[in-house]
Amino acid sequence: MKRKHLIAFGLSLGILAIAIVFLSLYGPSLGIYLRKPSPQDYGARALAFMDNGYYASTDEWLKAKETARNDLENAHSYQDTWPILREALVAAGGKHSRLITPEESATASEEAITLPLVSSDRMENGILTVVIPEFTHGSKEEYAAIVISWLQGHQDAKGVVIDLRGNTGGDIAPMIAALSPLLPDGEVLHTMYANGQLHAMTLKDGYFSGGSGIKSESFKMPTTIPIAILTDERTASSGEAVLLAFRGMEKVRSFGAPTAGYASANTVFRLYDGTQVILTIGADVCVRTGEVFCEDPIPPDVLSDNPEQDAVAWIEEYPSRR
Repeated sequence: MKRKHLIAFGLSLGILAIAIVFLSLYGPSLGIYLRKPSPQDYGARALAFMDNGYYASTDEWLKAKETARNDLENAHSYQDTWPILREALVAAGGKHSRLITPEESATASEEAITLPLVSSDRMENGILTVVIPEFTHGSKEEYAAIVISWLQGHQDAKGVVIDLRGNTGGDIAPMIAALSPLLPDGEVLHTMYANGQLHAMTLKDGYFSGGSGIKSESFKMPTTIPIAILTDERTASSGEAVLLAFRGMEKVRSFGAPTAGYASANTVFRLYDGTQVILTIGADVCVRTGEVFCEDPIPPDVLSDNPEQDAVAWIEEYPSRR
């Protein structure tokens, strides 16, 4: 019996040793730390993650990473690393990449939830207006259902105006789900990674695979309805992705000003203290036109200082041009 106990004890120590080695190597990527990392280890893990950035194959990133490594040697706290990491992030992922401290994250979570607005103020002309705001937190199902329910009650609409002005982004899933009655099923948007590989976001029977993913009611508006999209210089990130989801469709035209130029896909890595490293890993690609956008503003089809007025005029004239 004693020998059996010794063997069991030895096996337990072996398993424990393997677990310690595994957690030492891979634990931080899972948010598990055996000890508090030094500022240098903290920064080094962030830099290793940045090797996945959209521009990580460039000479600029290699130089920036080496500079960051040297600067991190003089860091005495996590806070000291933040300016260094922010500068490195731009080289690895571009202007859409950023670092969010725990304090900044807490402030953002306190912001009010903004839900879509639907308007019937032009129903005498048979035109619906849907304001699609950014989405950062809250119920994505509620967000989508508001628009879907409205569209279901107005299937005889002469046209739809989608207002993306001021939409700074967030999770694309509820935005596409909300507008899914106006989009055909199939590939909605592509993400192109630095190696040229494409990832497709798809819509089918109310399920959208992009962003956090979402299942909404499967419903389609008549395909004959013209759609006008309004953009401005604050239409960014997922707001721009929504524009690209419609871009190139025969019945769609956009009006307003060029967008902000953040049409790219990000991923998140959390550091020991909760700081988030937001890294751009891919560019948005329009499915129908093949256009690739990342840091370039997306131009509207019609530059306009009065986009609402011009959009309505286009919709009212649309039947005569078909």
